[in-house]
Amino acid sequence: MTASLERLSEVSRLADLLADQVLDAQIFSRPIPDQHIRTLLSAAFLLEEYGIPLPSLLQQIVHGAGRGAD
Repeated sequence: MTASLERLSEVSRLADLLADQVLDAQIFSRPIPDQHIRTLLSAAFLLEEYGIPLPSLLQQIVHGAGRGAD
């Protein structure tokens, strides 16, 4: 179980880093690859499935994606 928790922790850490890059690109009006958004949403679903809190930057992106779907 510890190995799984470590892996989920790493997913969270990497998602946070990617979310930072995506938000930085958004601020500076740079293109954001669709794959980055899909990867972040997949990470969010995985983390939520295992009850791991989402990093705050990832929460911002998930919230923004939800608004865009409306």
